[in-house]
Amino acid sequence: MTILTELARLYDRLAAEGKAPPRGYSMEKIGGEVVLDGEGRVLAIRDLRTADDKGRPQPRVMAVPDGGTRTSGIKPNTLWDKTAYVLGVTAKKDRDKKPVLDDAGRLIPETEGRVEKEHAAFIARHEALLEGAGDEGLQALLGFVRAWRPEMFAERGFDPALLDQNLVFRLDGDFNEDGTPRFIHERPAAQALIVGGEDDGGESGLCLVSGETAPPARLHPMIRGVQGAQSSGAALVTFNLDAFTSFGKKQGENAPVSDKAAFAYGAALNALLAKGSGRSLRIGDATVVFWAEVAESARAATIEEMMAGVLAPEEKGETEKLAALLRDIARGRASEPGLDPATRVFILGLAPNAARLSVRFWRPGTLGDFARNITRFWEDLAQQPPAWKGPPAAWSLLFESAIRAGGKPKADTIPPRLGGDLMHAVLTGGPYPRTLLSSVVTRIRADHVVNARRVAIIAAVLRRNFKEDIPMSLDRENPDPAYRLGRLFAVLEGIQQAALPGLNATIRDRYFAAAMATPARVFPLLVRNAMHHLSNLKKGDAGGLAHWFEAEMGEIWSALEAAPPRSLNLEAQGRFIAGYYHQRWAKKNDSSLADGATGTPDTPLIETEGADQ
Repeated sequence: MTILTELARLYDRLAAEGKAPPRGYSMEKIGGEVVLDGEGRVLAIRDLRTADDKGRPQPRVMAVPDGGTRTSGIKPNTLWDKTAYVLGVTAKKDRDKKPVLDDAGRLIPETEGRVEKEHAAFIARHEALLEGAGDEGLQALLGFVRAWRPEMFAERGFDPALLDQNLVFRLDGDFNEDGTPRFIHERPAAQALIVGGEDDGGESGLCLVSGETAPPARLHPMIRGVQGAQSSGAALVTFNLDAFTSFGKKQGENAPVSDKAAFAYGAALNALLAKGSGRSLRIGDATVVFWAEVAESARAATIEEMMAGVLAPEEKGETEKLAALLRDIARGRASEPGLDPATRVFILGLAPNAARLSVRFWRPGTLGDFARNITRFWEDLAQQPPAWKGPPAAWSLLFESAIRAGGKPKADTIPPRLGGDLMHAVLTGGPYPRTLLSSVVTRIRADHVVNARRVAIIAAVLRRNFKEDIPMSLDRENPDPAYRLGRLFAVLEGIQQAALPGLNATIRDRYFAAAMATPARVFPLLVRNAMHHLSNLKKGDAGGLAHWFEAEMGEIWSALEAAPPRSLNLEAQGRFIAGYYHQRWAKKNDSSLADGATGTPDTPLIETEGADQ
């Protein structure tokens, strides 16, 4: 229950900031308002939508009474709903359920069919709820449901663009203290009606979140915004099958959480997941939310913005500033006020699981812990030349495990659990998932692309998981056989290119996968071919380069046994790839180059097709 407890505590802060709805309410998209006079007569139906960057109207998100989950049945919401329920009018649709437009390109009102039953349910619901209400706004709404006729929408020429939008009600001339219009569902009498009308849920019990004695919530709130989950929401806590229950208890009684606490954790999590919150991102199949436990909203926002910038960097310059700041925090000092390393922070990873959500990872800790683990992650990926232009985000590693189509990685081919497992390793400082290494090596075997990012990932896994001292660039003293065989393969490829310039494909395209898996079978053939190419080079103008290649081969072979290993395991294949890449990108001003080698210090020793970094 730790996750629910921390989310429930977060709710108090978000509610005070106006970023989470009051109890009994939920954040919904509202397209328009129905303005009533004191008798319930409709004075106007106004559009509340605003245009986005592309000029498209977008509904306003506001707190309205929670309507719960509506499936295929008829179930009206309280004090708001879509036009079919509120006005008894919907947009006319064809057989494919697409809107039908008139000659002017406008929606056509429709008042018959299912919409009649929906409007009747809305009327019945509010006549029963508002009977005897003494509040002026609630009385006006009661007058509306008794007097409104669906035909009035077309007769009075109301804007058809609002058809099928969600509508709220407002009493004409009713404003908040700050001068903004106050809707009927925001009036104190309406809020008391909503909270007072909640189901008590049966006998009281100990709430596992708050520790208070209260009736347990029968159903827990639906969570929206998790990528891949149902758009209507999915439950984080649910007992919808007998196999999930125990001792004959029903639904929420199996994990008693009070209505108040259930609403609080659900509202807080939905606020974190809301579009534009700045406190959520997607990594693989996991949707990650994060927050800081700070009383002052300004300080919390500063920390959360920094965490967002580190976890999902956008601008290079800004990321480098954040990286420097994070390194200071990791050392136990903060160069900016309000960034105390002892501040508690929380990171939660969620993934869809049918109609439910599964927790991929949960990482409570301090800002200092977060900074140390993130900076260690960056250090694991250190390489020369750098694989990324700035400090990398964890999600960017996943694309190197994906199948490429048209030169671009396909996100849907990333192993499902890899994102969550990788993020857990990054945030805890624990071992990287072995699937990260195997996925990258498998992709190299399949597409023969050996770039800086893939090599950095391989090196990071070997450094952390196997405590191996993988160099950041070419290490001529490294005695590891797999590393040296990778270097040798790069030299053999260079010999082939020098002897046969203009090749569309090199030995890498045909032999790389076999060479790093079963070197004893492949290298004898490659070496024989290379000796033939060297003989031809010596007869031409590249004699100096040929002698250098021979010297390079001799230096590599000097630390190898006479016969290459019969096979290399996964970790050794990773070292093979690292050795190949380091040799390939060795600078031409390397002190070991023989006279006659050409080039500049900023170009690779061996240039091959696909040398992108």
